[in-house]
Amino acid sequence: MRGIQGDRTQFALAGALCAIGVLALTSATATLDPILTLRQVIWIVVGVGASLVVASSSYTRWTDLSVVWYLGVLLLLVIVELAGTVKLGATRWIMIFGLSLQPSELAKLATVCGLARYLAAQPPSLSTRSLVISAGLAGVPALLVFLQPDLGSSSIIAAIWFGMVLVAGLSRRQVVGLAVGSLAVLPLAWHGLKEYQRLRLLVFLNPHVDPLGAGYTIIQSQIAIGSGQIFGRGWLSGTQNQLNFLPERHADFLYSVIGEEWGFVGAVTVVVLFGWLLWRACRIALGNLEPQGRLVAMGVVSWLGYQAVVNMGMAMGLLPVVGVPLPLISYGGSSLLLTLTGIGILLNIAQQARDYVA
Repeated sequence: MRGIQGDRTQFALAGALCAIGVLALTSATATLDPILTLRQVIWIVVGVGASLVVASSSYTRWTDLSVVWYLGVLLLLVIVELAGTVKLGATRWIMIFGLSLQPSELAKLATVCGLARYLAAQPPSLSTRSLVISAGLAGVPALLVFLQPDLGSSSIIAAIWFGMVLVAGLSRRQVVGLAVGSLAVLPLAWHGLKEYQRLRLLVFLNPHVDPLGAGYTIIQSQIAIGSGQIFGRGWLSGTQNQLNFLPERHADFLYSVIGEEWGFVGAVTVVVLFGWLLWRACRIALGNLEPQGRLVAMGVVSWLGYQAVVNMGMAMGLLPVVGVPLPLISYGGSSLLLTLTGIGILLNIAQQARDYVA
């Protein structure tokens, strides 16, 4: 398709990460539920189809409809609060025609497109008023997601906003002001957390404070990654994985399975592929002369980059456990579909930029 011509390498990198995810998921679900791998493959096929369709149509269609889409996502997030499905102690899903949908994933892309449309219409140097309005646009869905409770996804929306306003024309003084303001609200944010969220942040500093409770997952994840050493224990041969010591190994901690079974080499390969993918996406964003295209691309970069770093960081015990999947790799239909859609938009932006320059 025409959009794929914009950056075939990027599409290939996304495909490679999906393939790694399927192989790791096959091992992770061998003693859990092998049907999950089949479902993931189906979602990949659907996601690739969506990516190709999006890549072949102008990204401005998304930004033109961003107001309707943004309001629709807010409605879905409210419905989640009122009648969502509870899983693992959180209300983050709704059932539509028998399928489980996670509106917080839709909120990420809707926020990107909504912010891009607003910020592109502002002067190159953002005024304080524009900054506050843009913060409100991102803050409403972030707050609704936070109340589910989902600290991880709400922080991703915050990262999307910061990345986009930075590119839109954030001054050095505004950056300092945001940093000071963030530090000032930390005490209030701490009191707004659920008890288990506070405990997760505390055990991040020392997991052995609660080794059989909140610290258990971090400890098992570190054992899994550490035991992989250089080349790993071998596919389907990880003891933490196959003996069911590692919780949520098919979802938020699939990177731990990769580290255990494929070792340092496999773990670094994933980091390199993500780095390559994001580097090419940054080139699309920063090299784009059209404001909306540049902002949408940077929004997707901020989203995928932040989420990947947080997931791999928490698997290694370098960041607190906040429950976010590894893009393109972890199990999850909503996450996979929306991530591949975001990749499709990047491909179209790359092609549009080439046509613009030509």
